[in-house]
Amino acid sequence: MMNKKMRYVVAAIAVIAIAGLIIFFVARGKGRTSKDGESFITKKGNVTHFTEQTGIIKAQVGAIVKVGTRATGVLTRLRYQVGDYVKKGELIATIDDRELLANKRNLEAQIEEQKRDLEVKEAQYRYNKTDFEREERLLEKEFTTKDSVDKAKKELDVSAAQVALGKAKVKEALEKLNALEVSLSYTKIYAPISGYVSQVTTQEGETVVAGLSAVNLITIIDATKLEMWIYVDETDIGRVKPGMKVEYWVDAYRDKRFSGTINLIYPQPEIKENIVYYLAILKIEPKDTMFLRPEMTTHVRIIIDEKADVIIVPNSAIRFEDGKNVVYVKLKDKIERKAVTTGIRDDRFTEIVSGLSEGELVVIPAAKKVMPGAKK
Repeated sequence: MMNKKMRYVVAAIAVIAIAGLIIFFVARGKGRTSKDGESFITKKGNVTHFTEQTGIIKAQVGAIVKVGTRATGVLTRLRYQVGDYVKKGELIATIDDRELLANKRNLEAQIEEQKRDLEVKEAQYRYNKTDFEREERLLEKEFTTKDSVDKAKKELDVSAAQVALGKAKVKEALEKLNALEVSLSYTKIYAPISGYVSQVTTQEGETVVAGLSAVNLITIIDATKLEMWIYVDETDIGRVKPGMKVEYWVDAYRDKRFSGTINLIYPQPEIKENIVYYLAILKIEPKDTMFLRPEMTTHVRIIIDEKADVIIVPNSAIRFEDGKNVVYVKLKDKIERKAVTTGIRDDRFTEIVSGLSEGELVVIPAAKKVMPGAKK
């Protein structure tokens, strides 16, 4: 019975010992707090230096199209309403074209009549030409008079003029027909782009009157063509360049991170509340446009520099004393102050270029003062 109890005791001691070791190593890896302050074992890691800015989602140029018509008449059909998706080339609306169609039929009938009249005139011209040529040959043989030749020539000239006038009338009528067909085409409105209908300004049954400019019927927005305007503060614009990586998020999806690259920076400043900004433009990836909407506010991080596999310490471990950056390192029973050369930093860690090596125990003082027993 005692042996069984002893086994339980030994097992419990082993469990406690293992738990203690786990806690010890976790504390060494993540930092620990002692009477000297929180400690951190220097290690290699990645550092990303960035600047935080604010942006706004905007539609790209050409992504929003106001579709109108140059025809005047009653809107007989409007196939789409706000929120509907329309494909490029689909029929959007039609305007009453009965009057134009009647005018077209009348004009086509006139053209046919003019063509028949022209055929008669051309036949008369051919006859007069043959008669004139015959009279000329007879005159050479003195079988006719000069007056007969002149008369035949006059009749030929008149018929030629009539043919020319007939052709001009037919040409003019065809041009009118072409213009009428163009006007008819205005009565059918097709989608110039694919997208969602964002606004409808006219409904079926209303009369639209075209003036010097086209009457707007609906507005279509291509939601896949979005860009972000990043308002970069004038104090940061010197570090921001086209091609830099950007991470951003919106309040609607706070846990979702989007990314992209700066395409260009406008030279013209934007002044808001007496603060000078410069616009950095980022084209949004089509895969991200399903989550984003125009005029959304974005929280932006522009990646200025990135370094991987470098010695890092927490930002709070760096002290500026006696004109140089220093850290406090624990060596057995004493704390030693070391001067270090720092590199880039992010919101958590700072790169150590020189002065420390991997695995050293850095003490993070609770206040900016020389640690007790620190060796300078």
